[in-house]
Amino acid sequence: MMNVTRVKANYQQQKLPKYSGNPLVEALPSELAESELIELMRVLKPLPTFFDELSVIDATECIKDLKLVHIPTISSYQIYENIFTEIRKSYLNRNPLAAEQRRLVNTVSERLKARGKFNVQHPAEYVATAPSILVSGKAGIGKTVSIRRVLSTFPQVIEHTEYQGQVFNTKQIVWMSFDMQASRSRKALAHNFFNELVRVLGIEDGQKFKKRFIKEKDSVDQLFHAMQVAAVVYNIGLIHIDEAQFVLNPSTNFKDAPTLPEIETLFNKMGVPIVISTTDDALSTFKINESEALTKATKLQTVRRLSSVAHIKVNQWRIDSPHFNELFSAYYQPSLFKGTDVYSDEFKLQLLVLCAGVTDAISALSSAFIRNYHALTKKGVHVNCLKLLKQVYEARMETWHGPLSNLRKSYRVSVTQNKSIKKAGASSTTDVDEFYDEAEAYTPMAKRKRTSAHHLKPASTVERIDEGNEVIDADSIVASYERRDES
Repeated sequence: MMNVTRVKANYQQQKLPKYSGNPLVEALPSELAESELIELMRVLKPLPTFFDELSVIDATECIKDLKLVHIPTISSYQIYENIFTEIRKSYLNRNPLAAEQRRLVNTVSERLKARGKFNVQHPAEYVATAPSILVSGKAGIGKTVSIRRVLSTFPQVIEHTEYQGQVFNTKQIVWMSFDMQASRSRKALAHNFFNELVRVLGIEDGQKFKKRFIKEKDSVDQLFHAMQVAAVVYNIGLIHIDEAQFVLNPSTNFKDAPTLPEIETLFNKMGVPIVISTTDDALSTFKINESEALTKATKLQTVRRLSSVAHIKVNQWRIDSPHFNELFSAYYQPSLFKGTDVYSDEFKLQLLVLCAGVTDAISALSSAFIRNYHALTKKGVHVNCLKLLKQVYEARMETWHGPLSNLRKSYRVSVTQNKSIKKAGASSTTDVDEFYDEAEAYTPMAKRKRTSAHHLKPASTVERIDEGNEVIDADSIVASYERRDES
């Protein structure tokens, strides 16, 4: 959960004339250059130089901090560029000083009072329909972290009191981000929105809004109308819906899930752009053909609009990427591993293959590896790091074996042209396929077929880390380590 950043409005003259005279745009921070963004987003957690002298508890605490490490990539700036552009453009069409915006506030308020059904056929009001940004990638790849770190470069709430010598008391919520998980229902979407609204505004102001516009037994339709009221009253600049595979599910198993036209009517038609982050598995929702189930023109157009403006793909890590080398160095720090085989191409490649290039898996395996390396070296054991990496993966990543095996099928790392690398401390080479074969040896045979519902639950298999699996019995692994062949 990110902290809410609230600032007083500081108006800046705009270079583009079309944005002048709009307090919502003029209060936004200046555009960041790519290098500035990368510096703001990068998070490193250096281990103390005396790490090997720490107690188990202190060492474990330092290792857990490593999970906060974040290395921005090319996709980070792509996300930022699109978010910055769409927030600014959305406010261009929603100037609170314009008569059209005041009419929009009145319109949505009257619909709420009328307590009628939420109608997805309502045309765009007095503003242009806003576009959407789609961010996709494998489960556990870091989509959510990247988006929310980009969002954190903007203040979340800007408080206005005076503009050009005139009283201007209003709050501007630049962005909101909320999850859509488990229940997938329309009411869950609404409640998640309002829970986040209360957090962003603060308990007092948030509860005032809920008390004024929401009744205890309100229907989903009333809640949706109230969401639109909140969007215009608080000048919401952008909405990020995370875990969208749980909302935009084409399966008939979840009949109460919000539809694409409902999502668009809630926000896009109010001039509020949406960032939708989802797994690759759910992309079928956005690839509906005219011959398939959604045959109505309006629905097909909605699908196209929600996926055509910007589709940013967050890819798995590759060994030839400088960003991966930076991530690797953030975990495997020289103060701890200098002079070991950790820095060999063989070790790096095995780590990537075992983890299928997935950020969360790299974090989990690396953290467990460091924890056990520390336990072994404190007992005076000379550690073969490549061997220990495999042991830790086999013993403490059991719940990951199946999901990572599935991801490995379509994942190939980039190495030398002849698909081989030099072994650590040896003149011979190893074929890359050997790493895949060895990784698959740890993967148990599937016991059952995955259902569509199971398929849509990556959070329980890939994206969440079981803390208990990281802590290894030092005495047990020492015994195991010493029994095994050191070759």
